[in-house]
Amino acid sequence: MSKKQQKKVAVQKTAAAENLESVAEVSAAPLAFGYNEMLGELEAIVSEAEIRLANEAPQM
Repeated sequence: MSKKQQKKVAVQKTAAAENLESVAEVSAAPLAFGYNEMLGELEAIVSEAEIRLANEAPQM
């Protein structure tokens, strides 16, 4: 297996673990969301995506 493939598999395993944690958090969340709660969730999603993109960016 090439280094690129190994890295891809490792990233996929990490992403899967993060998704399981996110699902657990959502399951424990209240059923009704207000504007501020939704805004907070969206901000958290954006910050996680920015971190993920920074980690996945090609390193020179």
